This record gives sequence, structure tokens and C-alpha cells, in this order.
Amino acid sequence: MQILKFTGKLFPDWVRWLSSIPDYRVQKRCRFSLEQVLFCGLMLFILRHRSLRAFVLETRGSPKAIENFGKGITISEVPSDDDLRYCLSTVSLRSMNGLLKCFHNQIERRKLLSNEKLFGRLELVALDGTGQISSSNIHCEKCLTRKQETGGILYLHGQLLASLTNTKATYALPLQFEPIERSDTETEYTKNDCELNAAKRLIQKMKTDFPKRSFCFLGDNLFAVEPFVSLILQKGWHFIFTAKPERNKELFYMFDYVYEKKKTLSLVDQKGHLHVYSWSNKLPIKKANFKEPVLHVNLLTEEEIDADGVLVYRGAWITDFAIDAGSVKALAQAGRARFAIENRNFNEQKKSGFHTEHNFGHFGNLPNVFFGLAQVAQLITELFRFWVPAKEWIETVGSKRRYFERLAVLVTEMIIEDSGLSILYLKFDFNTS
Repeated sequence: MQILKFTGKLFPDWVRWLSSIPDYRVQKRCRFSLEQVLFCGLMLFILRHRSLRAFVLETRGSPKAIENFGKGITISEVPSDDDLRYCLSTVSLRSMNGLLKCFHNQIERRKLLSNEKLFGRLELVALDGTGQISSSNIHCEKCLTRKQETGGILYLHGQLLASLTNTKATYALPLQFEPIERSDTETEYTKNDCELNAAKRLIQKMKTDFPKRSFCFLGDNLFAVEPFVSLILQKGWHFIFTAKPERNKELFYMFDYVYEKKKTLSLVDQKGHLHVYSWSNKLPIKKANFKEPVLHVNLLTEEEIDADGVLVYRGAWITDFAIDAGSVKALAQAGRARFAIENRNFNEQKKSGFHTEHNFGHFGNLPNVFFGLAQVAQLITELFRFWVPAKEWIETVGSKRRYFERLAVLVTEMIIEDSGLSILYLKFDFNTS
């Protein structure tokens, strides 16, 4: 299959990365190796199967599917859905993030995204949380709880995702993730975990895993608070977070009060839209007091007005970058790029075939493993759509989802040949304009 040949050429060691994940099972009782199980988990999401059982039913009895899968890994049989769940339940969260790290390290070595960095040196990382699975009946000790209007309890799992993007928001490549769940040490009196706490844990882990990478984090207003901003600055990284007057009252009060510090710039884009930027540097993020110093940030606002004089967009961000006429446009574009994680990650994963809200498995570490496999699968398919030949195939079919859904049918019905296709070189086109 072309997706397997593509992955093998771009990531020559990707099967070895699967086999390097620790396997804690009793080996003499295992019919399938862990890398075979992980490979099948990736195919589940790449081929957009609606459930684990559907994947097994459509591929297990098909010799052609086995032969096609054999172009990526040595495999003679697709495991049953119970075998897949049992084997994957032993995989750790650290291993899944480590797998994502291997892919991204290879992308960095090949300098694939070197022209997509902010100011030519900073990688944009969008942060956001999402719900994963929820149920009124099925639950585990790590489930978050929420009271319903009917008086019952809703049990759910959430995830915080960090994705690489660019100022044009033309892609979102999952980088790392952190579960939003109860820990093993919590009691019935402990509060639910939250997105902000998960973000703090994720930042700590990412500094350990990517000590030499230069990141600029993007996020919504939830992250525009002093403790989290200070944590990012302590790690030597940068931030551009959405600011809102109702939550950052003191900040906007100073923005309006110290009017002599405010500067304005107006630009007209190629569409004829007027962009009005206003900014002030070194404003306190919250009300000052005499007990401790207050962190100062820089505030930027933007209004976009179309040719008819209609306001089409209004936004505001805080950042640690010094804002001036030369950087204001790039910073505003970067701030708006945070929506890439919603549009290109969560929407596709929930509505375009990944089915991440489906309960693939709920015991052990299964919710996190399946979410991690979905992120690896999307990273591969996101890059695949920028490969020049694949870009043409996807445009012919109409969408990436339809391409892989059709591929899922072909995998079980015919042997997919690779000869005669330009796979020996990898030419990418990130221009989606």
C-alpha cells in the first residue's frame, strides 16, 4: 500500500519504534508480538474503521488484507478484538508519547518543517483539551464524574493535546498528549482533574523529552493565567494565549487606562480586508500587590473588517514577545492559528472517520492507548496529504476521509501494487492556498 511505502520511506525505523515499546506480557503465552498488535491498532485508525470489531471482521478473514499489511510488517493473521484489547492494555502512556516523539524527531532531522517556523526559529504548538469517551453506566477508577440534570452521574475521560502547526494553520501534527483523569491516589473527596492541571504536567514532561526544541505555545483564555505563563517562561519557551476582558479585567483596564503606551497599525490584505492592530508592552497580567512581584506581559488586539465595512473577526492575545510594527502581523497570525488543533485534529478525529469518542476499550490504560494510536495515525495521514502524488490522489477522490475509506475496501478485495509509482523520492507541498 502506498501509505505504508510512504511511511517506510519517510520514517525508515518506524517498525523498530513499535518493537522497542516494552512488552510486559508472558511471552510464551503470546500469539502475537506487540509490534503486530500496535500495527493493527494504527491500521484501525488510518483506514477509518468505525470500531475494533468492524476492523477485525473486515480484515481477519481476508488473505489479501494480510498480504497488503505484510508490506509494512511481518504478519500472518489479524488478532481478534479481545486479543487486541488485552495486548494494548499493557502499553503505558509514556510509551505512546515516546512513539510520537520518535516520529517528530525524524521530522526535525529531515528539516521537513524548517520553513514553517515563527520568525524562522520557533515551532508553534497549539494546546487544547477535548472529551474522549463518556457513559452513564460504564466507568473505571480513573473516570471523571459530572452530575446530570436528571440526577444521575456521567462518567467521562478527557485528553489534552499538543500539536505542531504554522501561522497559516494549514496542518496540525499531534506532538504529545496528557490524559485528564483521576489519579490512582485520589479519593472520593478529591476534585476532578482539569485541563489546566494536565497542561502543567504536559509542559514538565515536554521539557524533559524535547530539551533543545524552541516552542511557542498557543492556547485559549484558559491558559492566560500567571501560574501557567510563568511555568512556560521558566522552561525557556514562549507563549501567545487568547485574552478576554471578562477574565483578564486588570490587564484590559491597564490597556485602556495607560493610553499613551498603546500603539496602532492598519494593514490591508490581498482580499481587501482591513486589519487594525493595537498593542501595549509590559502590562501587569493581574492586579499588583506589595507581597510579591507581578508578571508583566504584552497585549495585542486585532479587528478584521471586510470590503463592505463589516467586522468579520476580533481577537486579543497576551504574549512575552515584544510587539512592534514589524512583528505585530506575524504574532496575530500565530495567535489565530490555535484553531488548527480544533479544526484539523479534534473535528477530524470525531467527525471524519477516526471515531475517537467511540469506546474502543475501557480497562487498564486502553483509553489512553487508543487515543495515542489515533494521534500517530493522524500524524502519518496529515503528512501523507502533503506528499505531492498523494495530494493529487486525494483531490481526485474529494477528501482525505473518502480516500482512506476507499482504501479500506481495496485492502480486503485486491492486492495493492506499488510498482511504477514515484515513492523513491518524497517531495512535499505545504502550500494550500
